[in-house]
Amino acid sequence: MTLAQRVQQGLEGRDTSADLTPAEVQDVFKQVWKPGYGSVAMTEVFFIDALINTFQPQSFLEVGTASGLSTGLIARSMEANGGGQLTSLDYDDTFFGDTTKPNGFLFPDIYKGASVRTELLKFKTSPDLLALNRTFDMAFVDANHQHPWPTIDMMCIWPYLTGPKIMVHHDLNLFLKQEQAIGIGPKYVYDQFGDARRMKSTKDSGNIFALDLDMPQAAFERILMDLFKLPWSLRTAIQPEYLGPIRKVIETHYSQNLLAHFDKVVGYANVATVT
Repeated sequence: MTLAQRVQQGLEGRDTSADLTPAEVQDVFKQVWKPGYGSVAMTEVFFIDALINTFQPQSFLEVGTASGLSTGLIARSMEANGGGQLTSLDYDDTFFGDTTKPNGFLFPDIYKGASVRTELLKFKTSPDLLALNRTFDMAFVDANHQHPWPTIDMMCIWPYLTGPKIMVHHDLNLFLKQEQAIGIGPKYVYDQFGDARRMKSTKDSGNIFALDLDMPQAAFERILMDLFKLPWSLRTAIQPEYLGPIRKVIETHYSQNLLAHFDKVVGYANVATVT
């Protein structure tokens, strides 16, 4: 059964009376959304909500807090479906769309419940999960879209995925909007998986997708090795303060073969590509 079929089957016959409604989400967007926020669209909220409805994660990880709009709506969906923990990471402490505002500034206006324990952790990226040492049933990656960052995020999260091991990625189509396709990371990730393991939204040109990452480590490592070989698309090279923690994740959770492969590719691919 494909991931899409599992979601469809999971939604059939469910009592959705407590779930997010279109009117509720629309009301949130009217109150808090502004152009330039770069947040998920309303239809993308329902894509994530459908996954939460289907797989009932108890713990959820978001990488890329930004304004906190998606964080708040995920918390509401988690609450409606009995979830207990939401952790959101961001590399900075200010919102990229307006640096006078802190990351996650919209979250308290959107989620006012108490049943979902929520952490918004600043100055944290996916390699920091090694120190956090906590497991998650589902994850949403919406951070740096330059390749190989979505691959790195996926690699760093995978050892801590439990239960259904579902991962959502945003901005599949970002590269199409750029003269230089530096935001191609999500597209590269999507293309490495067959139809049985991937599910793309049918709304908004399919800009959000989910992956079933419940697979043997050897198979997952082969996908990672292929991804790292694809041309990197960086505004700036990945700095040593990030490379060290990334390598530590590989040393801790993956094979020496993957580590050697990563080091080799870093040697020639880790350069700024924007002209």
